[in-house]
Amino acid sequence: MARSLLVGGRLLSAGLALAVAGSLSLTGCSTSTKEAAQQTGEAVGQAAKEGAGAVGNAAKEGAGAMGDAAKTAANATGQAALLPALTPVIDLLKKSEGEVKAGNVAAAIASMGGFKALWATAAPVIQPLAGDKWPAINAAATLALNTFAPGATPAADKAGSAITGLLGPLSALLAK
Repeated sequence: MARSLLVGGRLLSAGLALAVAGSLSLTGCSTSTKEAAQQTGEAVGQAAKEGAGAVGNAAKEGAGAMGDAAKTAANATGQAALLPALTPVIDLLKKSEGEVKAGNVAAAIASMGGFKALWATAAPVIQPLAGDKWPAINAAATLALNTFAPGATPAADKAGSAITGLLGPLSALLAK
């Protein structure tokens, strides 16, 4: 703000000096007075250029700061939207992972029976916020959906791999 006032003051002074110099040259003053007025006009012109450059730089810095603030706000908003979408999915995956690790693949298959509906609700929220990570997340979700499709009976290693393959990238989104 102070910089803007300083620059504005310079521009006002420059304009005033230029007007005085112009009026002196028109009234038929001596050669030395005209030269002095011309030099003053040149100095004022240079000061005006420098002042304008300073205003331009201040505007660029201000715009950059606004852009950074907007990015930060967008990121915070995105994280706030991700949490309620991801939490039920991650909770289900962790529960199923625990069942697989405990050797109860049948319980994991039963738990993952609700994954399809949960994913259908969460995916549209996650996709735009995941950015370039979405293709990997979507591929892992498709693998989990296929592994735990109705009537499927995956082996423990395949079930565990499908769960952890999706759990990792989804958990990483929350860590951003």
